[in-house]
Amino acid sequence: YNTHQSSNSSSSDMHQTIDEFLRAEVGLCPSCISLVVADDGGSTTIKTPSSTESSCHDCSICFGLSSPSYQQEHIVPLITKYLNPYCEGRGNYLTKDSPTLNLPLLIAVRAQCAIGAAECFIKTKETYADRGASSIRLRSAEEVYSKLKEYLRSSIREVLERTITHLENNDDETSCSNESTEPNLSNRLHEEESGYLAAHVLFLPEFSTDVSGIIPPSLQSLIRKHKHQIERSQHRILNPRKRFRGNDPTLKQGGDPRINLELRIRRSMNQSSDDLSKLAWLEKSIFQEWLKDEVESKESSVALSSWLQESKKHQIQTCVHVGVWRRPFYIKGTYTKSRRDVAQTPFFVSSDSKSGGLVRKGCSSVEEEICPHLASVCGGISNQNNEHVLVTSDGEAVVQDGSVVYGCCKFHASGREDIDVRMLLPPPSIVKSSSSNKNITGRPFVCEVFDAYRLPTATRLYAAVKAINHSSSDDGRTEEIVHDINGWPQSLVGNDRFHGSNLNGVGVSSPLELTSSSSFSGLQAETEEKVKHYGCICWTSVIIRSDQELVEKLGCLPWDQEENSDDQCNIFPLEIKQDTPLRVLHRRSSDTRTRQILSLSARRINDHWIQLRMATSAGTYVKEFCHGDCGRTQPSISSLLGGRVDITELDCEGIEM
Repeated sequence: YNTHQSSNSSSSDMHQTIDEFLRAEVGLCPSCISLVVADDGGSTTIKTPSSTESSCHDCSICFGLSSPSYQQEHIVPLITKYLNPYCEGRGNYLTKDSPTLNLPLLIAVRAQCAIGAAECFIKTKETYADRGASSIRLRSAEEVYSKLKEYLRSSIREVLERTITHLENNDDETSCSNESTEPNLSNRLHEEESGYLAAHVLFLPEFSTDVSGIIPPSLQSLIRKHKHQIERSQHRILNPRKRFRGNDPTLKQGGDPRINLELRIRRSMNQSSDDLSKLAWLEKSIFQEWLKDEVESKESSVALSSWLQESKKHQIQTCVHVGVWRRPFYIKGTYTKSRRDVAQTPFFVSSDSKSGGLVRKGCSSVEEEICPHLASVCGGISNQNNEHVLVTSDGEAVVQDGSVVYGCCKFHASGREDIDVRMLLPPPSIVKSSSSNKNITGRPFVCEVFDAYRLPTATRLYAAVKAINHSSSDDGRTEEIVHDINGWPQSLVGNDRFHGSNLNGVGVSSPLELTSSSSFSGLQAETEEKVKHYGCICWTSVIIRSDQELVEKLGCLPWDQEENSDDQCNIFPLEIKQDTPLRVLHRRSSDTRTRQILSLSARRINDHWIQLRMATSAGTYVKEFCHGDCGRTQPSISSLLGGRVDITELDCEGIEM
């Protein structure tokens, strides 16, 4: 018992002695000492220094990062600054992995030097037969680095959570609105962390001395040896490959806020090629090669110990950079389009002029009519996390046309219609003919919102519907056929066939809803399974004398009689074979596809003009089914009538959900 008690006493004394050595001679703070020297009981708890402890600010390993006063002075103000725009209203949650940290590997390098100093001290004590020396266990440099990183991550997460709560409470006190400011998130959205806040903190060393006082000579020589490799790596990072084809001026969404933050900082550091610049972004492969050499060398501990004790006089500060962003969330709905000069997304084609360039087609697009209003009810979209941030004289962040941005409202639709094709709601006859468990709507869409300042509430989404649709007053217009100045027939539809009365013809269904990522990922997959309804006006070289003659030639149903599908003269559903159309052959592979025309009804307008209404399987080329595409679609309306057919007007009249 006495021997065991004496052993414990020696071990405790030795721990105290090595702690004093590391503090006084090596310049470590209490936190870093507890990281380098493992506790007797195997505890991984890091000693948290008091805010007044001066040794923390000059620590040879962490450079003061573990000091509460440093965090309060340098980290908290930055976090508050970048969180503030995102915390209007409640419902701001933090992702589980936030914050992510980027600590300079210089910390691990100096940790290895401190470990070398501790090893030399222990060997000295063993030489003098100090029984407690053999009981000391030192951690590796990589262990010290990872544990310090986890400690800082835990501390900063507490700061983030306190700041979010504080900002939300302040907003409640200043808000005069009775509207609920917390969005209604389902359990599925919480599981996906949809719209949650995320943060990244980057620590970089700032040097005011030459490289000899920052890293040991052995690492200096290794960096010089790999100089060209490091420069190539830096050039590759600073000049990433172009991620999108084309030169149209639309914004492209891409990138990662963490990578973008580091890129902006790298580019602001003058891209210097000297050793000090290389140290700020020391590569992991270089560090691991150096560490392996030092661990295997028998003489390295003495050299590292001497260098670290000598370098205590050199002051190294750290600069903190913070990035905060909101994870993407999804808003779903359906849209209609009542004009023939509105594309689904901004549409640019090559100019015919000698100067070249691009020319825009159409007066607007569905995306441009919907996305700005959704961005507005989400409090706006942040520009601070883009790869390139341009700041105007008044301090506002702006982006250039054609840039790749992280923050944006990205539009996705279930399929697409051509610019000259309207997207309408179904007529009454189609609604009657559909099965009771099917709902025929406008075209489904999902907007993927990146880095919005807030999550929208149901009230704000309703306001977005009103802003997009403008108003929905009925002007008494009914469905009819009119003729243009050339005598060509055109179809007019009533207000019940589209949403709202937007001057550019775009409207959305109500309500718009927050949805899970599965709605977005399944959007295109579901497109292949939907039934689509179309209406069109065609000219034919064949003289049509009556509706009865037209119906008999096509083997279809009379107009507005879609519910009478049991008619014996009806040959539909009809299977057709379609080769890749000539108009898209330049961008799609040549293939023969089997499609279904599920129903068809027709009526005569005059001797050479007819109106058709049909339901098809997804992926059917309707224009080619009408005119035959030089025989590449069989059978077709052209082959059934026995003459030439041209389609002059096409409408998508609903999609079965």
